[in-house]
Amino acid sequence: MTDANAPTSARGVAELLFRAAVAASDPYAATQRALDRVEVGARSWILATGKAAIPMARAAVDALAARQRTPLGGLAITASRDEGAPPLQVITGDHPMPGDGSQAAADAISAWLPLVQPGDDVLVLISGGASSLMAAPVDGLSAAAMHDLFRGLHRAGAPIAVMNAFRKRVTRWGAGRLAMALSQARVRCLIASDVIGDDPAAIASGPCSGDPLTAADLVAIAQRERLWGAVPDEVRQLLDRVLAGEAAETPKPELPALDRVQPRLILGNRDALDGVARAAADWSLPMRLAPTPITGGAASMGRALANAPAEARRPLPPHHVDAAPLSVPCRLGLAWGGETTVTMEGPPSGLGGRAQELALAAAEVLHALGAEGRGITILSAGTDGRDGPTDAAGAIVDGRTWSRIALAGGDPARALAHHDAYPALDAAGALLRTGMTGTNVNDVVLALID
Repeated sequence: MTDANAPTSARGVAELLFRAAVAASDPYAATQRALDRVEVGARSWILATGKAAIPMARAAVDALAARQRTPLGGLAITASRDEGAPPLQVITGDHPMPGDGSQAAADAISAWLPLVQPGDDVLVLISGGASSLMAAPVDGLSAAAMHDLFRGLHRAGAPIAVMNAFRKRVTRWGAGRLAMALSQARVRCLIASDVIGDDPAAIASGPCSGDPLTAADLVAIAQRERLWGAVPDEVRQLLDRVLAGEAAETPKPELPALDRVQPRLILGNRDALDGVARAAADWSLPMRLAPTPITGGAASMGRALANAPAEARRPLPPHHVDAAPLSVPCRLGLAWGGETTVTMEGPPSGLGGRAQELALAAAEVLHALGAEGRGITILSAGTDGRDGPTDAAGAIVDGRTWSRIALAGGDPARALAHHDAYPALDAAGALLRTGMTGTNVNDVVLALID
């Protein structure tokens, strides 16, 4: 970016830094780089699933074409229909909750598997969201029970790793079952991570990774995390049957069929933050990247992060004329990556997502700080472009956002308490709408100090 292209407002800076985070998380480019070193035989297939399925599938098709190879076919299971990546069948699943599209996707995998012959090469391309997009219940469990488990864990604000620990237990292709079904083929699994820690067994419910947790472990987790009430009776009964030896455990990592498959991480949240740092450097804007990911409750994290730029500003020295000239109206930036949660009590009471709730809680603190909170701008957004069941990626707030909501006739405190951030932030003109980005590497939070 050149100075002529530099934005003239803090919101503009935040938006362009977020775009840089998304661009640095390009799954097409990451997949192409990864396949540069992969040998693929004459008979090859592609199975891409997740929010980045389309660009990852396109990259695989193009990489094979560069070697005069054409895949025999395969599937791309995505969250939103695109023009596709021929010669693949494109299926639109459901997200964040599974539905008929998810069942159809799981069934399509079942129908495709017999086409794969022993010794064929299969490129399995995984990105976040696949747990829901191709969700169908395991044998012996009803679809209703599976759906209730997804909804219950989501409403309880369970961390993504805990949700996937349960979801892989009850879904047809989770916990390495996909790799088991492809055990006669040569499987290469490339992963774009949306999970803190980048554990392949947790991402997308680990379709190509064995499950290290037993049924007893899940019971202990549910009790420790106070999630037992979110687990339907039918799922509890399934766990009881496994504990009694009446039903099989999930495939475990030490199985020879799974040991042959080495899932490879090709993209993650750190790539997004590195993109932010590079864009800031182009403007000579000092940018501090948090060394650890953000987790926990969205509202509490938003309040904590809003205090961070105020603290950082206090010792900030004046900008001297002999320093590199700043080309944007900011003196310092802070950046965090990770994923927070929203815990619902009782029936659904509002509309929003974790990024919007974090932003609204941050706006509350900036408002309370008064003069000290002015000149601070905070962006909170999901890199996939969709925060919760809304059309917004997140929001951009400052010290005036809270008052703007009130002036528009809203009650920001009530909105925050009732997880109703979307209409409140919309009234203040604070929502960030990017459309689906085609990637998914957790969330990014930026704080800019003028």
